[in-house]
Amino acid sequence: MPRLKDEEARLRRESYPRTVEIRATHADVDSFQDLNNVALARFFEEGRAAMNMELFGVDTVVRPSAGVQLPFASIAIEYVAQGQYPGSVTVATGTASVGRSSFTQSAAIFQDEICLAVCDAVTVYTVGGKGQPLPEHVRSPLSTMWFAH
Repeated sequence: MPRLKDEEARLRRESYPRTVEIRATHADVDSFQDLNNVALARFFEEGRAAMNMELFGVDTVVRPSAGVQLPFASIAIEYVAQGQYPGSVTVATGTASVGRSSFTQSAAIFQDEICLAVCDAVTVYTVGGKGQPLPEHVRSPLSTMWFAH
């Protein structure tokens, strides 16, 4: 199976349409004085949340309406390089694919233009806990944020 980090476009910041800057904290450091893997996973989550709030509104992410949720079906993270503290990271995110009832967001974390990690997350559109076809008001905004493969 091909690895995410073997796809050259994933390692380039300009491949992603949406970015968010995050300042690392001392709590994000592991015993080797590098940014730890849990912190990187949290940074990816914040990048996806920022993109989803931009596309669908804050309430969709923070206060979903009765029955409508966007849970994950899967998340894959591959680590590329070690991140340093103190410092900030840039989380770059874009839409990789849109299916019948789910969509995939590809993301990467950069520090000083060096890619630290890449990620794919599959999100399912659910109503009342059951997957439903993506409505046009969800599908349409996703197509404005394509990741450039």
